[in-house]
Amino acid sequence: MFFFTEECEIDLDVALRTQITAKAGENVEILIPFKGRPAPNVTWRKGEKNITQDPRYHISNTESSTLLTIEQVTRDDSGKYVLSIENGVGEPKTSFVNIKVFDTPGPCQKLIVKHVSRGNVTLAWEPPLINGGSEITNYVIEKRDATKRAYSSVTTKCAHTTFKISGLSEKTPFFFRVLAENETGLGEPCETAEPVKATEVPGPIKDLSMKDSTKTSVVLQWNKPDYDGGSIISDYIIEKKLKDEQEWSPAGNSKACEFEATKLKELSVMDFRVCARNEKGQSDFTQVGPITVKDYVIPPEADLSEIPSGQLSVRIGHNVHIELPYKGKPRPTMQWLKDNLPLKESEQVRFKKTENKVSLNIKNVKKENGGKYTLVLDNGVCRKSFNIVVITLGSPSKPKGPIRFDEIRADSVILSWDAPDDDGGGEITCYTVEKRETSQTSWKMVCSSVARTTFKVTNLVQGSEYQFRIRAENKYGVSPGLLSPDIVAKHQFRPPGPPGKPVVFNVTSDGMSIQWDAPVYDGGSEVIGFHHYILERREKKSLRWVKVSSKRPITETRYRVTGLTEGNEYEFQVMAENGAGVGPASSTSRLIKCREPTSTPSAPTVVKVTDTTKSSVSLEWTKPVFDGGMEIIGYIIEKCKASLDDWHKVNLETCINTKFTVTELEAGEEYKFRVRAVNGAGKGEPCEVSNPVQAVDRLTSPEIDIDASFKQTHIVRAGGTVRLHIAFRGRPVPVATWTKAGSELGVRTDVQTTETYSTLTIENCTRDDSGKFTLALENNSGTKSITFTVKVLDTPGPSGPITFKDVTRGSITLMWDAPVNDGGSRIRHYIVEKREASRRSWQEVSGKCTRQILRVGDLAEGVPYFFRVIAENEYGPGEPCENVDPIVATEEPAPPKRLDIVDTTGSTFTIDIPISGRPVPKVTWKLEEIRLKETERVKIKTTKDRTTLIVKDSMRADSGKYYLVLKRSFNGLRK
Repeated sequence: MFFFTEECEIDLDVALRTQITAKAGENVEILIPFKGRPAPNVTWRKGEKNITQDPRYHISNTESSTLLTIEQVTRDDSGKYVLSIENGVGEPKTSFVNIKVFDTPGPCQKLIVKHVSRGNVTLAWEPPLINGGSEITNYVIEKRDATKRAYSSVTTKCAHTTFKISGLSEKTPFFFRVLAENETGLGEPCETAEPVKATEVPGPIKDLSMKDSTKTSVVLQWNKPDYDGGSIISDYIIEKKLKDEQEWSPAGNSKACEFEATKLKELSVMDFRVCARNEKGQSDFTQVGPITVKDYVIPPEADLSEIPSGQLSVRIGHNVHIELPYKGKPRPTMQWLKDNLPLKESEQVRFKKTENKVSLNIKNVKKENGGKYTLVLDNGVCRKSFNIVVITLGSPSKPKGPIRFDEIRADSVILSWDAPDDDGGGEITCYTVEKRETSQTSWKMVCSSVARTTFKVTNLVQGSEYQFRIRAENKYGVSPGLLSPDIVAKHQFRPPGPPGKPVVFNVTSDGMSIQWDAPVYDGGSEVIGFHHYILERREKKSLRWVKVSSKRPITETRYRVTGLTEGNEYEFQVMAENGAGVGPASSTSRLIKCREPTSTPSAPTVVKVTDTTKSSVSLEWTKPVFDGGMEIIGYIIEKCKASLDDWHKVNLETCINTKFTVTELEAGEEYKFRVRAVNGAGKGEPCEVSNPVQAVDRLTSPEIDIDASFKQTHIVRAGGTVRLHIAFRGRPVPVATWTKAGSELGVRTDVQTTETYSTLTIENCTRDDSGKFTLALENNSGTKSITFTVKVLDTPGPSGPITFKDVTRGSITLMWDAPVNDGGSRIRHYIVEKREASRRSWQEVSGKCTRQILRVGDLAEGVPYFFRVIAENEYGPGEPCENVDPIVATEEPAPPKRLDIVDTTGSTFTIDIPISGRPVPKVTWKLEEIRLKETERVKIKTTKDRTTLIVKDSMRADSGKYYLVLKRSFNGLRK
């Protein structure tokens, strides 16, 4: 098979269209065809910015074109858009399109109050940076009272970038704004920052505050007024007063925006006010206070305003200079941290501190110098930290691996990888792909401008072993290479299987139409594109197959063969081909004589109804006895209402099978149906269903479909998967319900149910999944169920509870029940272990106990013990069973052997019981559930070997069951 390459080219007609215009809010689509083989890689840029991954732009690429879509364009979308394509063959190609968006203008720039006089204000500004695609026709100037929200128009026909507003009230401050207008409409407004009074004296000063204070002085600072009244500000007047006084007194004058008021009384509370003065007079005062005259503590502060967003970028090999103004009272100490660790001075790193500034200098920056730098200022009263992130700009790290092989062929391979973890501080512009045969040491460049993280390498030699190397590139440099594992260039799939048997139809005197089914097995590669079919023909008397010639590869499953000889008989076979080669031939079609059609086929022999619903009827029929001398092409199905004789064709295309379902019927209506066979000569006579058919639902009770492979019992090893699949039918569709005997379905149980089957799946099975599972089916016509047994082969579950008997000094007898779940295998033996209650480690008592009872000796007297029992089968030891409370191997109180009522004469009765135990157990007597206490009538006498209960003057309330409870001094109760 040959593969052609072609240098990529952009459609020249499209390239000549260098400008597109659009109105704001419209959608813009730029479709540019191109050609090239293999399909070129496409990159779009706006100016110098790569917009391929920008969510603002929608880019759709095919093998022959690219479509750039910009939705609801604005003035910001105007500009030059550059298309670049390359496919590794020849040089990359570029073309560009200018987009011009007609929108309203942007805001005017640098609006200032140029001059103020009594009742007049002169404004000046610069035109908008963006004119909206058309020339500015005029400007609209508006004003508003600072106490109001609404603007009023001053003029709508200003043609210049300056304007004098007259007739303003001298007592009212105004805001002003300017709007540019073009043929599209008014643009965004540009407004003065502060209100302006139309007066000749200066405006009030701004931002008056206390800068510092001592026991006898206060330092004030402020900013100049927004406007100076039309003349230079000569000085500032500062006045002072005590807080509770009404009269102000002069504090002094200052030509600078700072003043120190001295000779003040310590702890006095003062107010201060400042006004600006020019040749026309003084401004309104601005007041600050109350201020207490005392030594103030100023928390340390550093000014990061010169470092936007707290980030600083620097090229590797360049120097970093960070200089920060600071303040604080008392004067703070300085410390620098790097990534939260103390930073030390070195030949490369230097610190510097002056009265009001600190600086950090790093020479010849390296990659590891990037990170977070923290300035810590501490004046003993307050400690503050200020962070600056230094971003080192350099070549990126190597692409993130591993390199994946998405497709491997005999002559090509598709590689993919992930972007580098570190882009070096700059956008990844492209990747370079290199290759080498493993038998050689030199690398060959495949492509140096790959825009995406995937690439198809072509022109490989089949059977050769290759290694590939990927490098990332940004504007600062190229990364180290990422190496792939070795790979052999060979097909990863096989030739396809045989197609279906060809069927001949539409026979004429010089041609035939052939149709077949696609192969069931495609060899792992679909039979499409360059993968196609090979059709061959053979005459009746010939032994040689001849390939049917075609102008283009046959990619469909039908083909019209022409140029045949009338009267000759032909047979056909077809083979499928994919990238791995040509598969085996199909079965041979039957011999067909090339001639004009002569007769139509006879009618199908039997047409019967197989199913009905409220809206459909399913039909089946048998082939005609006579096919008219040529192969049956298909069948035509017709219908009509039973009360009419108006027949209508049902199927739009010829039905090639002998069954069909007629849909879209009226519920309850009766219909007649008939079927005709069709060959090359036309359609034959119909065969009609014997009786009218009513469109109604057929109700059937649920039925379960099982075959010879059905298993009632499913055995699976622990960790395996159980899948119970049951096909069923019924109308209406039955409701399927799964249950498990004795418990609910587990969370790992997955049930999938359709209209024809239900599947229960349990993954990672354990012994707890053993049991009987039942599928119940139910509809309006009845019920049906089936039960499965699931047996999971696993280690046993825990044994039954541990009980104790024959507790003596130093020994004890353990008893337990067999596990409820034996894991699907016979219990071989039990493992018995012990541990002291104060320890964590277990000691084996018996490793192969075959009974469910064991006498354990050599126990320390008075020491509490825990015991556990583990059952073991052929799959290993199971879960342990452990006693809840510790038990002490001390002689246990013996239960009473006999209850002797010694005397019942008169109104007194006595119960005397022998007891034993070491130490002597504690005795408690109960009547039913009530504990007996000694009274004048009830006496209890206990010795080390017996206890006696005496009840005098017995009454009816003394009737009932008496219980003797013996309790030893350690754990456990015995009755």
